[in-house]
Amino acid sequence: MTEATTVDWSAMTQRSLDELRDTDALYRPTSFWGPGLDALLADMETRGLESFKSWPTAAWWFYPRYGVGFTYAVIDKVLATVQSALPDAQPGWIRSALAATHEARRDFDALRLAWNQSSWPCDLNGLGESKVGTPFQYYRFTNAEHGWTRPYLNYGLCMAALSMHVDAPPKRFLEIGGGFGVLGEFLLSRDPEAVYVDVDIPPLLTVASWYLRELFGDRVSVYDERVASSGPIEPEGSAVLPNYRLPDLTGEFDVFVNSFSFQEMEPDVVENYVDLVVARGVRWAVSLNSRLGKPVKTGDGIGVVDPVTSARIIAMFERRGFELMGTYNSPLIHSAGQLAVLRRR
Repeated sequence: MTEATTVDWSAMTQRSLDELRDTDALYRPTSFWGPGLDALLADMETRGLESFKSWPTAAWWFYPRYGVGFTYAVIDKVLATVQSALPDAQPGWIRSALAATHEARRDFDALRLAWNQSSWPCDLNGLGESKVGTPFQYYRFTNAEHGWTRPYLNYGLCMAALSMHVDAPPKRFLEIGGGFGVLGEFLLSRDPEAVYVDVDIPPLLTVASWYLRELFGDRVSVYDERVASSGPIEPEGSAVLPNYRLPDLTGEFDVFVNSFSFQEMEPDVVENYVDLVVARGVRWAVSLNSRLGKPVKTGDGIGVVDPVTSARIIAMFERRGFELMGTYNSPLIHSAGQLAVLRRR
């Protein structure tokens, strides 16, 4: 863990919320994310950033889990019930099944099998997610210091698909809607020369900023008082920035990544983001989004007005000069999402 200069996280959150209210509607939370904003802010206020991976809101909005999310206390109760019926049942096997360890192991094995080590050398056994933020689930499959979680493995699988197509390790990555910044952790942990820039709405802007600063210190710049409220933004290295400042971001990037957030937006919002991404010279686009799109909003429920599917995202990039290199479902991706890799022609 690297020492970082002090940041007033509450001030950053309030500043970004204030600026977000006055920005173009294309950057404000759409119908799907409206309810999430207030719920996440409430958890941040009452529970603190130090435990964000275990917030009640985390599993729904940005920190997916394996299985049904049994707590260890519930597993202990179920274990006692199972052992009363099957005295010879091994406690370790029962705990593993209830914790969905087999699902995490499946993704870990798929990651290692799919990764193209010849074009992008990577010590996958030595990687893993930090316990900073107090993860609800944590799986250890190697002797590495860190363990594995569903968010970390989701992004690992995205990069594994990309590794099948690149000729050399990419260096500069841009992400929209990066959640708590776990892709940055994956990339920066393995490559001291990698640059990762995440743009997102508050309060996940604050969560990702706090997390990556805890891990990498001043290697990651954040949206504090040193960043002006208007004008070009040219980070010296990695950064976490508000989504509405993406038009001000300078420099070019090798890879753009979007994982499970374009599907939560409306089509005009995604079109605007794709235009901005393409203008930043990205050569590769990696999308992991729903094949069917999010449900249409009805009444007071959570949903979208016009679903954005994986196919629509692919078509948006194709209209802007990208070609589809491959789509990946099972056995690489076991979810409603489709993983797509596109390359600029």
